[in-house]
Amino acid sequence: MKRKSLLKEDRFRKTKKMKKKSKKTTSTNHVADKKSGLSLISTLGLFGSHETQVSVHGEVDLHKHVKDCQKNPGHKKFIPVESFHLNSLPRCFRDSLLYQLIKVTCDLAVRVEVKWTSPRRVEFWPESQQPYPFYNSQTTSASRFGSGALINVIKRQNGIGSDIYGQIYDLETRRCPCQKCQESDNPSRIWWEFIIFTATHVVFDEYEAEHTVCRLFYDSNTSKGFILDQASMYRSSIGEDTCDLSFVFCDKQDLGIKMFQMMTTWSILWQKVEEKFHRSRLAFIVSHPHGCAKQVSFGQWVKSYEWESYNRDLDLTKLTYTTSTCPGSSGAAVYCVGFNEIVHSGMLNSKLNVSGIGFSYLKSRNFSLSRRIRT
Repeated sequence: MKRKSLLKEDRFRKTKKMKKKSKKTTSTNHVADKKSGLSLISTLGLFGSHETQVSVHGEVDLHKHVKDCQKNPGHKKFIPVESFHLNSLPRCFRDSLLYQLIKVTCDLAVRVEVKWTSPRRVEFWPESQQPYPFYNSQTTSASRFGSGALINVIKRQNGIGSDIYGQIYDLETRRCPCQKCQESDNPSRIWWEFIIFTATHVVFDEYEAEHTVCRLFYDSNTSKGFILDQASMYRSSIGEDTCDLSFVFCDKQDLGIKMFQMMTTWSILWQKVEEKFHRSRLAFIVSHPHGCAKQVSFGQWVKSYEWESYNRDLDLTKLTYTTSTCPGSSGAAVYCVGFNEIVHSGMLNSKLNVSGIGFSYLKSRNFSLSRRIRT
């Protein structure tokens, strides 16, 4: 299957109405090309410190990490998804459409567990001397926990697939490629593919993808949820700190149908909310702090750093924001309401977090970066 390097852009093109470009432009920090963009990011110290939760004893020690948390003692700025309701939203954003969107977004969030470390991890972030997470750590047996989000669902029959946006995919193989079917004399001709978005520093390459497990619907300590394993790397970028994982299966048809419908609903709600709050600074995150049950947190995006001008409507940017995160939040999607979603990359300091690089509609919205909205 051909790997799509612009899957994220395709997603937004299909879910958002493009608006005419204003004569004014947004005052982002501009860089001329990708290499100088990475150099500027390095100079400004915008790679941040990763927020992957390392646990030597895996699941057993996770609640101990919650108790010992130094960044957010007590986790008062996090809302468990089970107790999230309309009044949990910041006062000036208590809107039913936004509430519905966040509820669906919670169902799309996943916990990511990586059980092995690749020997191919780089020593430094690109164009910098800042150490890259978990370089030379392949000898350790500790599990790493992060977060991610389901961003596409593809249903395939006899190799022909269609996703939630109506895009058609054609594979040479006409039978399910899952391990069970590869060993079967009667492989399934119908299967599903989930594309999960996370950070590259969480899942670095194909080797780590093969040893990654994603857990859907981990909403409480008693939630069983669904386990997705045997991933392959759909796309990745070290500089952007984004990667997409592909999971295929044929034995959970009900799950495939459910998530296909859920993604379709999310897409419709996102477009409506984007139109309603297109000048908002609200940023929310659904993540798995310390590898435990998922939580919602709210804040504002603060500043945009342009890495590359992609076209007249889109920039590739890196954002800073105040939305609360903890170890275990690395790789979660940061939803900047009305603009875009982007991957959570790390922590700059105790009050400010930083994203990976992703598409932004700030240019086409003529948004004043000095404007603040109280949340």
